[in-house]
Amino acid sequence: MLRRYLSRELDQWTRSGLLAPGQAQVLLADHDRRYTGFSLSAVLAVLAAVLFGAAVIALIAANWEVIPRATRVIALLILLMAGLAAAAVAVRRGAPWVAEAALVFTLLCYGAGIALVAQMYHLSGDETGFMLTWAVGALVVSFAFASAMAAAGAGLLGFGYLLAVQDLFSGSGTNPQDLSSYATVLALAFAVGVAAWRSRSAIAGHLSALLLISWVMWVIFETTELEPGYVLAALGAVAFGAGSFTPSPLTGTISRHGAVSAYGAVMLLSGLGLIQVSLVDPGLGVEMALAAFILVVSVAVLAVAGGENRLVRRFAYFAFACETLYVVGETLGSLLGSFGFLFLGGVALAVMAFAVTKIEKRFKKGEARP
Repeated sequence: MLRRYLSRELDQWTRSGLLAPGQAQVLLADHDRRYTGFSLSAVLAVLAAVLFGAAVIALIAANWEVIPRATRVIALLILLMAGLAAAAVAVRRGAPWVAEAALVFTLLCYGAGIALVAQMYHLSGDETGFMLTWAVGALVVSFAFASAMAAAGAGLLGFGYLLAVQDLFSGSGTNPQDLSSYATVLALAFAVGVAAWRSRSAIAGHLSALLLISWVMWVIFETTELEPGYVLAALGAVAFGAGSFTPSPLTGTISRHGAVSAYGAVMLLSGLGLIQVSLVDPGLGVEMALAAFILVVSVAVLAVAGGENRLVRRFAYFAFACETLYVVGETLGSLLGSFGFLFLGGVALAVMAFAVTKIEKRFKKGEARP
């Protein structure tokens, strides 16, 4: 939450009598003490670490043949140890973003070291091994320092490994190499999730969830004849139902209308969109029936969880607007030409904007009630 927004809200609550005089300043002071979000200095520190890491890589690569082999290895080890030591000192002195910058530099040097040492000693390997080794190193760093940046980096590297292994092993989905790859990606997804929990990184948590969803879709696509859209929509419906209608005894584990509900809504509507795109000459009646169904699902998702989850609300609006334009384009746009389509599309979006404004006001009134 932005400090300026929080300060304005606290002032309003004080004027309304919800807070005692002076209590707002106490709350702001507590917020400032515990706030660990991004700041300009933090962003600049991380960018500086990225540039330093790139500079080291460029220097070593440019003078690779001149530098003796043993010196190269020792230099890489010194850089890694220096980065880890700087991060440890920064943590002890209460400078978390300096530590994060040092760890970013360390991970860049680690990745460059893997590639350069493999090239130097002509070690056999491929892109999958490189991505996996780099991701494991990022996870170790994240667990050791509770680093949010390293956890997010591990999530991105997990996606890199998934894409690399998809290109290398695809087709059968039943041989031992494929099964090993499935298990490895699944383990990476869970490990990134644990790293996200330890470092309290929302970005890494989202990456873990997306990696897990991608893993499920990959396994189903490689081992079955099912269409991805149907599977994604079915999984989304289950997740949305589980997140939106969680029984009271389980709300401590799965928050009602929380992240599970939001991911379910996104998967459900995205899966329905994939089904719609993959249809081949279905006829106007089928197209309109499916479009109407998607519109109804968008409204249902909005009604069930939109009041308590902003992501659900935004994505439901987006899906409804896309389907509205799709219906206009399929039914009237082709008859009236480009002008008619653009005009009717503008009218449809204007009506949507008006409706969204009314819905948002109603949601805010509901949130204001005790």
